[in-house]
Amino acid sequence: MTPADDDPGHGLPRLPVSFARAVAPWKRSATATTVLPERQTIVTGWRPGRAQLAEYRALIGSSADMPLVFAQVPVMAMTMDLVSKWSFPVRAMGLVHQGAIVEVLDELPADVAWDLRSWGTGGRHVRSGLEFDVWGEVSVAGRVRWRSRAVYLSRSRPASGAEETAVPELSGEGPWSDEVPLPVTEGTGRAFARVSGDINPIHLHELPARAFGFRRAIAHGWWTAGRTAALLDRDECVAGRTLEIAFRRPVELPSTPLLCSRKTEVGAVEFALVAPGAEPG
Repeated sequence: MTPADDDPGHGLPRLPVSFARAVAPWKRSATATTVLPERQTIVTGWRPGRAQLAEYRALIGSSADMPLVFAQVPVMAMTMDLVSKWSFPVRAMGLVHQGAIVEVLDELPADVAWDLRSWGTGGRHVRSGLEFDVWGEVSVAGRVRWRSRAVYLSRSRPASGAEETAVPELSGEGPWSDEVPLPVTEGTGRAFARVSGDINPIHLHELPARAFGFRRAIAHGWWTAGRTAALLDRDECVAGRTLEIAFRRPVELPSTPLLCSRKTEVGAVEFALVAPGAEPG
């Protein structure tokens, strides 16, 4: 089946409009019979803004010419557009970002036009609800240079599906060679919103975060991905580089989790962000 196309265009979907649709009261969590439509959003000729790229680098502490996760910034607007569509059967607000994979297929220059595509696949009925994937892709001159896969979950209390999750399986076994405190300030979510345009209230202030079941506001998963990659000196967009993340618990704002890491025999870096007071492992 070929996903239905939205009209391609030069402008990204407007996030405030998408968030207004996302809180539609008639949408609910997934059920055991929910089927997701196959759709995609295409944006052609988008150019990274120099100021936005500089602000993003400063926010995550990166010195990379093209940070590994920066391309997810425009893809996030397309993702929210997809999951907030009237035809999308579950409520976008309350979706849980379970994990992600980022792949660099080729050099991704900042000074040329990008063609962007985002589409949804999956629809796995796991034990805790409906899990699905939203992909993002960046092409330059007709060749795919960068790709991401984000795994989301629509929780359902009566869910009892038996399908396997697609969240990256990261063991975290064995001793860590480095453990570094990572201070995360209370305003991190608002700073990321100014750079990315993502105004999800659970990342902005404590009160709206409590309405969604959190004790405090939480860091955005894509900020966490970019910040940890920068701290580990693995955030340059180098062809062949892959980043795999499983989000097991939210990073509360403010807090100082412990960034634990180690190098593997093949030169990769494994890492874990551990909540304050918890044992790394």
